[in-house]
Amino acid sequence: MNIEYLEDYIKVAECRSLNHAATLLNISTPALSKRIKQVETYFGCDLFYRTSRGIFLNKNGELVLEKFKFMRKELESLKKITTQSNESEIRIGILPSFSLYKLEHSHQQLLEKGISTKIESNTHNLLEHLYDGEVDIIIGDTTTIKHQPLATKTLYREPFMVVFSEHNHLNKLNTVNLNDILLHNIFVLNSPCDTLTYIKKSFSEQRLNLVYKFDLESIFASIKSNQGITIIPQSLAKKVETMNLKYQPLANNVREIGLIAYSDQTVNHVFDILNIQI
Repeated sequence: MNIEYLEDYIKVAECRSLNHAATLLNISTPALSKRIKQVETYFGCDLFYRTSRGIFLNKNGELVLEKFKFMRKELESLKKITTQSNESEIRIGILPSFSLYKLEHSHQQLLEKGISTKIESNTHNLLEHLYDGEVDIIIGDTTTIKHQPLATKTLYREPFMVVFSEHNHLNKLNTVNLNDILLHNIFVLNSPCDTLTYIKKSFSEQRLNLVYKFDLESIFASIKSNQGITIIPQSLAKKVETMNLKYQPLANNVREIGLIAYSDQTVNHVFDILNIQI
């Protein structure tokens, strides 16, 4: 059984709702339901009973919940101990936008400080590496882990930018509002994608015309031919400056990039190093 399922199980038990728990855990409801089924399969019995009002623990489920909470506490304690004992070598998972935006000239200095870096395209994948013990700390979008038992520290905030062709009417605006883009095709990367997660959470009440693409190159090509627009964090804006594309801030839409780890000590230690290097 995957260790990550402990947190999934605890969250479902607390919420008494698969839909609510899935939202807090930032995964789909079917995926969460499958994980809960796998936990029940592991123990060889039902742990919940389902009704129209929600999902509730039975007697066996209450016993498992108690033990899972104890195990989670012990694992967190063990993680802190092992992290502290391994401070001589720190493995950081980072977003490519952070690498381009903040570490462009600092990679060698980080290596000299005993820090190795692993780049992933989104925070979801970075969190998987953290859960699996493949990295000690990650630099990602901290808004995606608000309800998880992890230590965080904000490094910086950055606005989201709307990217469009030079022939688009948005080019006449100094700042773009959400209402200005409602009628446009909005090109986005397939999930998992930090920007897509932000759009779905922040604009859930709006009927946006999202068009999914596999890579940024195809998105920018479609925008260049004036087929639509896209939304990217400011740190990726460098990519469009040489493509004859335009961009403007999306008003009142900002994300936080920060350190995410299992212990405050690791977060503070890396924060001090990055403050020196950046």
